[in-house]
Amino acid sequence: MNNTILIIVLAVYFLAMVGIGWVGKKKYGNNFDNSISAGRNVGVMLFIGAAVGTHIGNGFVVGGTAGGAAAGLGGIWYGIVCALTYFILAITVNKRIFEKGYISLPEFLEEKYSSKLPSLIFSFTTVIGLIGNIGVQIMAGKALFMALGLNGNLGAVIITLVVFAYSALSGLWGAYATSVVQVVIIIAGLVGTTIALLANGGVAAITAAVASGAAPAEYLDPFAGGVKPIFMMLIPITLALIADQGTVQRINSSRSASVAFKGFMLSFLIMIPVAFMPAFIGMYGATVLNANDNSTFFAVAMHALNPWLAAVLIAAVIAAIMSTIDSLVVAITTISLHNIYRGMINPKVSEKTLSIADKVVTGIVCLVGLLVAISFTNIIGLLVGMCAFIAACCFAPFMGTLYWKRGTTQGAVASSIVGFVLVILNWTKVLPLPYEEITPIVVSVITYIVVSLVTKEADIAKAKSAAS
Repeated sequence: MNNTILIIVLAVYFLAMVGIGWVGKKKYGNNFDNSISAGRNVGVMLFIGAAVGTHIGNGFVVGGTAGGAAAGLGGIWYGIVCALTYFILAITVNKRIFEKGYISLPEFLEEKYSSKLPSLIFSFTTVIGLIGNIGVQIMAGKALFMALGLNGNLGAVIITLVVFAYSALSGLWGAYATSVVQVVIIIAGLVGTTIALLANGGVAAITAAVASGAAPAEYLDPFAGGVKPIFMMLIPITLALIADQGTVQRINSSRSASVAFKGFMLSFLIMIPVAFMPAFIGMYGATVLNANDNSTFFAVAMHALNPWLAAVLIAAVIAAIMSTIDSLVVAITTISLHNIYRGMINPKVSEKTLSIADKVVTGIVCLVGLLVAISFTNIIGLLVGMCAFIAACCFAPFMGTLYWKRGTTQGAVASSIVGFVLVILNWTKVLPLPYEEITPIVVSVITYIVVSLVTKEADIAKAKSAAS
């Protein structure tokens, strides 16, 4: 593939995406509140673009293709798990989150608990998880440059600079609107790539590789690894998305709870069949092109498609990653500026100061995300790790705000701290945990329940003593 074609298409595509974001900023981001809520005017189409777009760039496509190259049909499960989480969100927390109406997730905790400490701890851990996710997204730029035979770290730097410019100009509505475009092009591109590989004898090449021993015998069995790895992804991803700032922001930027419900359900139905395509593309890349890392998707696209079509598809994937990063940046600025700075420190802050602070926070977040992208290589592993971290620190206190009246401030604080410490001890190998993806979450939930019950009884006894 001619790199000049790809550069031209990327430049034109990025300019178009920035243009859409700029229009959205003018229409639904004329002030800080609207920029973080899209004017609470998101319809079903924008919701689907945001929901599917959150996954379909890096983890779903680039990571799913790498997973298919490594594990064969077992690579479908990350995509299917992501789809299932939206079904679960629709039937569990969607309505309750919308009824509360808070655009900032820590506001739920401030209403529930008698201290701001749970909200601060929640904000701190959430921001860490979101920055880690941004790093995962930037890794795709690194993978694209590697597929072109260029320096991967240079690619990560360039993507970060583009993302900073895009995020500084766009708001939540712009990120959602551009995601719709990306999702349509990417799904069409995945279908086209799959058809091209099938026509090129892709199935025969893969089965021949398995028969000859060039590919593992388990390559054609989606359950070769058993069900344990599936649940080790499903549990942390689902629980993290329930207690995710992006989820709350997406639901409460919608016109109604019904819009959010339909958006979740349609996203689920769209993503299930699409999940098979990256895995198949990865299997082809590994067996035919000997590509078996994060650059596999780009290598196959450049090999199997018309150069112009390949360039458009690659541009859409990179742009989808940009939109996802922008949504994550908006989530971080919502927590740091709306909830902490304006909510706790300076309630009378001016719009001008918020605008400047927004850009400063965006720059810091992009820089730290770049450092994460340069330091790690496993996309799916890092994504699941970040989800496990968020779920361990945030799930129990947040669910307590929605469903359990007996939850206490002490329980929320203890739960978050225990979850945080266990994850860090496991990551640093100081205390390796069995079932590391879910053990910290389970212990965190148990801590929340036990401490809340103990401190609730103490509060009741104290109140009775004071009354007598």
